[in-house]
Parts: sequence; structure tokens; C-alpha cells
Amino acid sequence: MVSFQPTEGDERGVAPVADLNRHRRARGLSGPDTAPDDASPALGDLEAAIVRAIGRRGLTETEVRDRVIEKGGDEDQARAVVERMRELRYVDDARIAEEMVHRLSEGRGKSRAVVAREMSARGISREVADAALDDISDDSERSRAIELALKRGAQLGSLDDAAFDRRLTGYLARRGYSGAIVREAVAAARAERRSSVRFR
Repeated sequence: MVSFQPTEGDERGVAPVADLNRHRRARGLSGPDTAPDDASPALGDLEAAIVRAIGRRGLTETEVRDRVIEKGGDEDQARAVVERMRELRYVDDARIAEEMVHRLSEGRGKSRAVVAREMSARGISREVADAALDDISDDSERSRAIELALKRGAQLGSLDDAAFDRRLTGYLARRGYSGAIVREAVAAARAERRSSVRFR
């Protein structure tokens, strides 16, 4: 859930839509009656719709633009809404990128490559994505893959060695880990498996 922050210099903590309406009035956008002659949606209506959407799920700048276009807005309106959301600090691609690293890499064990692809799919720029992905070092990615392999390997005790390796390799590959890291993690899980059998 997005935590809305009041605009700078406003200590009253005005609710997002109410705050947006105050700015709209200052700019001469009083409401739905201000729609242009070509029946395009009013800018104020588009802004309010985006605020509601952001309240349900954080959006990237690209996603905001796409939603404005989907609602019938034009490119100029899309740029204006993105800028307004940025000014109000309702949209922050860097924050979303950091959240994705935490949720996908640390929480779900996905590789840096997979997290990068998912960021790209949401329209996060390469520069912003790279800054967030710097938190995933080669060592931490290798450690996470080995941890996943050991945990998953413990659930495959009934399989023979060939099936064990094949299932574990596929499991890690689906999470996007490189071939070298997959081989290292599978080897660690195999060694753990043999050790546990030896001392059973």
C-alpha cells in the first residue's frame, strides 16, 4: 500500500484527492465540466483516477502514462499527469525498484536477471533498475541459490541421483540463475544429500 505524503510546506496531511482538488482549482480545473471540446477526459478527472489507482497498487511512471492513455487521455495529458504525480511524490520508480528487489530476490529467491526483466516489463529505466540491482552482489546471489538448493533438495530425498540433479537444476534455472551458479548450488545440495545418507 502506498503511503501518501503531504506536499512540501503543507503540514495538515490533506487526503490525496482533496489535496489534488485544491491544486486543480488553483490551476483553473474545477471538475468534470472542464472537458475539452473534443470530449477528451478532463485532466483533473485523469489525475483523480490515477491517485485512486496508486492507492491500490504502486505504479511506475510508465504505468501511469499507459493508464492515462487507456482512459482516453492524450500524450500531453499523460505527461502532465506523470509530472503531477511526481511532484506529489505519489510516483517514485526508484522506490518501486527497491521494493521489487526485496520482494522478488530476497522474498521469492529470484535471480538478478529475472528481477531486471520484471523491472523492464514495468517500464523502469535501465539506470534506475541498475541502481537497485546493485544491492544484489554476485556473492549474495550465489549464497541465495545454494540456500534454495539445500532447502529444495531436502524435499527430494526419495529420488535417485540423476533425477535429483535434474529436478534441482530445473528448479533453479526457472528462477533465472546462471548455469555456473546452478551447477555450484546443485553440487552443494548433492554433497549435503550424501552426507545425510552416510550418517543416517
